[in-house]
Amino acid sequence: MYIQQIRNATLKIMYGGITFLVDPWLQEQGTGFSAKAVKPEMQEIKCPMNALPDSPENILRNIDYCLVTHLHFDHFSPDYLPQDLRIIAQNRMDAEKIREMGFENTVAFESELLTIGGVAIHKTKAIHGDNDKVVEKMGEVCGYVFEAPGEKCLYLAADTIFCSEVEQTIRKYYPEAIILNCCEATTPLGRLIMNLSDIEKTCTAAPQAIVIASHLDSVNHALLTRKDIMGFAEEKALSRVRVPEDGESIGL
Repeated sequence: MYIQQIRNATLKIMYGGITFLVDPWLQEQGTGFSAKAVKPEMQEIKCPMNALPDSPENILRNIDYCLVTHLHFDHFSPDYLPQDLRIIAQNRMDAEKIREMGFENTVAFESELLTIGGVAIHKTKAIHGDNDKVVEKMGEVCGYVFEAPGEKCLYLAADTIFCSEVEQTIRKYYPEAIILNCCEATTPLGRLIMNLSDIEKTCTAAPQAIVIASHLDSVNHALLTRKDIMGFAEEKALSRVRVPEDGESIGL
């Protein structure tokens, strides 16, 4: 497999002979939303905060399917996406919203398992916040586990904190690669996704796995940067943590 970090949670994953675009946010730098940040200096900054590492045309080249974990602004935007793109949504409600944007070639998970060619994709549970108010506001979100003959098992945890659901997924599938959204995005209501402690907990729960840090340096309500995570990994001797730059690919 090859995992290319594009920007934020947008990834290009080549797995089992199929190329997936995950959570596409190809919007121009500084033209999107501004989250309610807890750092005063980050208030009113428009997202995405950084430019794409390549042209949208190159990013979209050779994409077979687009896989979406949920429909927050930084995980799905229609910018530059071809109308005939084959899109897979987490549920029927998200699929219908995507079709209303003009993407008719959109389907939803009808169960916890979807098979495409030789690739099995398992939908997994995710908890998008560290308290009930945040979870209710953020709504339903999922992660995905990829399995295919001849490939390492890949777990895309998506927008979640470290929780029993994540721990159970690791125990069930024993993934050899895990992608974490871990910028510690935080609003006045609370923390939305993983922080440094959650990265360490994931490494402890899955000592066999390469852990790839994603969802970094793009949104104004983030509390962690790539530099923070690299420093923490070095301090804690978490040698299996990878922190790819935008545009960088990791082969496993």
